[in-house]
Amino acid sequence: MASKKKPANFKVTKSKNEIMTAVLIGLVTTLIVIVIGVILLHTNQTSDKTSQTVEKVDNGSVNLGSLGFRIEGDKAVIRNDSATQELRDFLKADVKKSGCKGNNGVTAVIAHSQDEKQLLLGYGCGNSAARMFAVKQDSGWKVISPTNQFNLFDIPSCKMVDENNISNEIAPVCQNEKKVGDNLSYDYKIR
Repeated sequence: MASKKKPANFKVTKSKNEIMTAVLIGLVTTLIVIVIGVILLHTNQTSDKTSQTVEKVDNGSVNLGSLGFRIEGDKAVIRNDSATQELRDFLKADVKKSGCKGNNGVTAVIAHSQDEKQLLLGYGCGNSAARMFAVKQDSGWKVISPTNQFNLFDIPSCKMVDENNISNEIAPVCQNEKKVGDNLSYDYKIR
């Protein structure tokens, strides 16, 4: 009878240093790949930005909002045409003469009519929480004094929007204030 030999058992052992070195090389390689991917992604996303739509004016700013863009294909592209430049210049001049302490006046276009001749603006010192309208006339842009014409919900008075022919595109609702004694109430109207 032939003798049966048992196969030799070989154990391959690696030291802890060799295992840790392999793990460390794997982690470093993964980290490098992730960093390169993030850099490429960021570069791709910011490569077609040519300027900002928020422009600094002293310690304040002017923001054209959606009016500062046009859609080309599937991208929003910053507008730099004469109409938006004229508006930027007007809003910058308005911010400079705002009288805010520290020159931190802010103006932002919140809404605009389709013909781009009427704007609902947010404005203020340090923020754009207050509301007013601006209209373009033959002589250029002008703001309509908002003093006591917007209520606490930023709804304009019907008198102001009617007197200034404000489009219902930017003022779809208006209000009539009623004061009886100490009680103040509003009647709202859909335009």
